[in-house]
This record gives sequence, C-alpha cells and structure tokens, in this order.
Amino acid sequence: MNAAQKTQDSAKYMATENSAKAQTKKQRRADTREYLQLGSLAMAVGIIVGLASIAFRGLLSLTHNFFFLGEVSFRYDAYQHEFFAYGWLVFLIPAIGGLIVGLIIKYGASEVKGHGVPEVMYAVMKNKGRIKAKVGIIKAFASAITIGSGGSAGREGPMVQIGASGGSAIGQFLGLSDEKLRTLVGCGAAAGIAATFNAPIAGVVFALELILLEFKTKSFVPLIVSSVSATVISHLFIGEELAYPIYGIAEIYILRSPYELLLYLLLGLLAGVLALFFIKFFYRIEEFFQSIKIQDFVKPMIGGLLVGAIGLVTFDVFGHYFIFGTGYGSIMPALLSENVSGDLMYVGGKLALFMLLLMFLKMLATSLTLGSGGSGGLFAPSLWIGGMMGAGFGVFVNLAFPGIAAPFGAYALVGMAAFFAGTSRAVLTSIIILFEMTSTYEIILPLMFACVVATAVSKVMSRGTLYTHGMEMMGIRYSNDREVNVLETTEVSALMTRNVEVVTENMTLGEVINRILATGHRGFPCISADGRLCGIITSSDIEAAVRNNLDRQSRVCTLIKLCQPETAYPDEYLQDVLERMAEMDYGYIPVVERSDSSKLVGIITRKDIIQVYQMRSKDKKDKEDYWK
Repeated sequence: MNAAQKTQDSAKYMATENSAKAQTKKQRRADTREYLQLGSLAMAVGIIVGLASIAFRGLLSLTHNFFFLGEVSFRYDAYQHEFFAYGWLVFLIPAIGGLIVGLIIKYGASEVKGHGVPEVMYAVMKNKGRIKAKVGIIKAFASAITIGSGGSAGREGPMVQIGASGGSAIGQFLGLSDEKLRTLVGCGAAAGIAATFNAPIAGVVFALELILLEFKTKSFVPLIVSSVSATVISHLFIGEELAYPIYGIAEIYILRSPYELLLYLLLGLLAGVLALFFIKFFYRIEEFFQSIKIQDFVKPMIGGLLVGAIGLVTFDVFGHYFIFGTGYGSIMPALLSENVSGDLMYVGGKLALFMLLLMFLKMLATSLTLGSGGSGGLFAPSLWIGGMMGAGFGVFVNLAFPGIAAPFGAYALVGMAAFFAGTSRAVLTSIIILFEMTSTYEIILPLMFACVVATAVSKVMSRGTLYTHGMEMMGIRYSNDREVNVLETTEVSALMTRNVEVVTENMTLGEVINRILATGHRGFPCISADGRLCGIITSSDIEAAVRNNLDRQSRVCTLIKLCQPETAYPDEYLQDVLERMAEMDYGYIPVVERSDSSKLVGIITRKDIIQVYQMRSKDKKDKEDYWK
C-alpha cells in the first residue's frame, strides 16, 4: 500500500469517526431534551396536583361543615362528627349527599362514580392513558360531597383520579406520544398519593405497582419529580405534621421477641382472609344495587340512607358516629390513644370485640356508600378496617401472651398495611406508606412480614383484587405481575384480519383449488349467497376430495363442514383462542359478532398470534430506546 492510499484510508477513517461522534452528540442532545421536557412536565403535574390536593381538602372541609354544622367554613376537624344540631335527623345527611352526587354523576361524568383507581388503571391499560379533562374536576366535587355528607369513603382514590386526569390533560394538549402520556398519568397518580398521605416514596411505588406496571430505574425520574413537587406544595400549605392524622405517634413500637413474629404471621393470615371477604362483599353489594330497577341517580341516596342509619345507631350506642366520612377522626382515639380503654369505656375482651364490630360496620358502610354509586376512595377505609382488625387482634394476643406481645397499637398499624396489601396486592406501597406515615422504622420487620403473608393468602385464594375485580367482571383481564402474558391481555380484535378471503358455497372444487394455489392459504371460511358464514373448508378437505376422485365441478356446499364451525369473538383474549386452536389443531379461526354468530367480521391465524410477540418485542425496544 503506497503513501497516497494510506492517506486516503486515514482520511476516510477520520471522516467516519467524526460522523459517528457527531451522531452520538446529536443523540445525546435529543435525549437531554427528552429528559428536560418530561421532567419539566412532571414537575408541572406535581405542582398542579399539590394545589388540587389543597383545594380538594378545602372543598371537603366546606361540605362537611355545611352538612353537619350548618357553617360556611374551611376549618376541618373530623371530631366534629360528634356534634349535629338536629339530633336523630343526622341519618338523612348522607342520603341528601348521595342524591346530589347521583345527579352530578348523571349529568356530569359517569366515570366519577366509584373509587377512582380502577378507572385510571383502565385508562392506562385500554385507552392509552387518555382521560377526559373534566373528570378530575367533577370527581373533586362528587367525592367532597360524598365524604363531607358522611359517606364512608376516602380522599386518596379521588386524588389519584384527579391527578391522573390532570397529567393526561396536559399530555393530550401537548400531543405527546402514548408512552409519554401514560408516564404523565402515572406522575399524576403518584403526586395524588404523595400530597394526600405526605408519602412521596409511596406515591412513586404506588404508580409503579398499580398504574404503570413496570420497574425501571429510569422510569423513576419523572415520577419522583412529580411526587416530590406535590409533597412540597402540601407542606407549604398545611404543614408536615398535619398531612396525615397518625403522623408522629407518641409511642415507638418495637419487636419485643422473635417469637412475636408468629403472632404477626397470624395477623397476616387473618388480614389476607378478611381482605378476600371484603373484596367479595363489596362487589356483592355493588351487584345488588346494579340489579335494582330504579334510576341510577337515586341509588346513592338509598346507600346514603342506610349509612346514615348505621351512623345513628353507632352514635346512640357508643357516643360517636365512627363510620362516617374517612374515619380519620376515630383512628387516633380508637387505636392509638394511650387512654383508649378509658376513652371507649371498654377493656379486655370487650374492647377487642368492640373493635371487630366497628371493623364490620365500616366494611358495610363503605360497601353501601360506593357500591350504590357514590364517589370516593377505598384507600382510607381499607386502612381503617385493617387498623380495627389489627387492634382487636392485638388486644386478644396481649391477653393471651402478655410477656411477648407489643401494645395493640403496634398490631393496629401493621394491620392497616397488611389489610391494604391483601386487598390491593400492592405490597411495597403498603409497607412504605405506613413507614412514611409513622416515621417508625422499629416496626418494619413485622410490617414487611405481615404484608407479604396477607398478599400471598389473598393471591392464592382469589385472582381479583379490590381494584381489579370490577375490571374482571367487565371481561377486562389485568395482572399485577411485572411480566404479563401478552396473550392474556390482547383481544382478538386488535390483530384479526378484517378483509377476509372467502369462498362461496356455490363455487366448484376446481375453483377452490385454484384459489388455494393463487393465495397460498390453507383454507377459507365459506359464506352463503346472502353473505352468512355457513362453514369452513380446509386444505385437508380438498386433499380428501381429490383422493376420493371427486369431480372438480362438485360444489363447495358438498365439502364444507356444515356443522357449526369453531369461531372466535372480537372481544375474546388470544390466550383462549390459542388454546382452542391447539385443541382442534386449527391454523385459523373465523371471527364473528358475539350477537350474531353467522356474521363474519374477520379471521385470526397462528401468524397473527406470532405477530403479537413481535409487536411486544418492538414495544419493549421502543421503551428502551426512549430512555437511552
């Protein structure tokens, strides 16, 4: 090689290197812009949701004071439920609130009915993160009236939906991609939890566990930015010590003995079983109200009337409404107060039975409030129910094992997290949120142990959760697992071929053979003269006809499977269809309308199912490229 050639090759090499470096710099600048864009939007979502949380608290205070005290005031004190100016007429207050909420839902947005989180999960899973902007605003008013008038519900679920709708509205306005839009929805949900619970870490984990269903290091960035921003806003307006009612508990609970873990094991088992009971009970109540043949807007009023009756009875018997509203006002006196026995006038076994009774009454009140169509969250009621369960259990074990058992307040705290873990299967969120709410690390071992046990029991005994059971009832399959079987969550309609090659029953054998040779297909749906599906004809049918020396002028109608052919529906999941394909050894299945099994709308083949995995792989690669 001469000197000139070497110089030329060196110049080409340098040009290639410079081009590669320029391309790398260009890609880094693009990635930096992406990070800054999404980070800035996440901060904006966090600030907006933080302010919305403050506004929602004020709206809740206003409605509570108006309904129970007849005052126009933003000062909120849950203990004021102990006073009502009109005595026994208090039972009408939740009914009035329910009627107002029913009308808001009817003329505003049906999406605000219920507890909010499933609607956000549905939007991310089935609607690419798109939520109507008005949903958040209407949800705030409907939930504030439900809770403020005494309905048994929490404010966390509404804040998740309010935050998610805010993030979705911003993303849709800016025309962001589906992936970025879903991320902003997750940011809004995380900010809603963070601002409400003063728990920024739990907000992030909640969004990852239940909304986005992914654990990637780089996915934390926008979620953390949004969660921190919302928490800062919350602190600025209401202060850290007021963010949650059990913040800064006086007594630090510790694990007194390694043997005490056996008691927490029993608590976790109990929490898992009760969580399953509550899930089934809640949706049975909801199904009951759905079956009542009256106007939907009246149903929340009926639920509110029943809740009001329960509250009136508890006040007459115990001197406190207990089950009204979020229940925060009764968590401290009933579970964590140092003078709880004197405050409640019960000791020993009677105290435990009293707490377990309140637990079941809260289950009933919450199911009636939200199952009838009210608007609110299930997060706070789940903590309240779990707290009462844990406290009652703690009283019993203190009576039985006074030497090793911690104060029953410790079991109340662990019970809160364990019961929520059992109902939601968001085990990390359950652990972290109690840790952040109490700032008590000493209880972390029993907390982790009981939450894991409760989650395992719930998962073994039931497929659905408090958030996903309703989706399952609508035929929408959902999985909390990080690696979801894509065939179990993809509908036939997403991949079926709509322009179907067909043969008619009047075609000849020779014509069908020519069609197979021309298209390469191994079979066709066969339709009648009026376009109705009447059977299928496969290559094996043709081969059998040729072996039997059937005349090539014979009509298809003599060959097709005249019995009802195996078909699929557009809203079926590919996993179910694939199992039938394997069982029948079919390479394709016609797709028909569910309401009319003779109307052909498409065809699904093994090739289509393989394409699902190709699409999934491409989606994963796009996500990885997005975060490079």
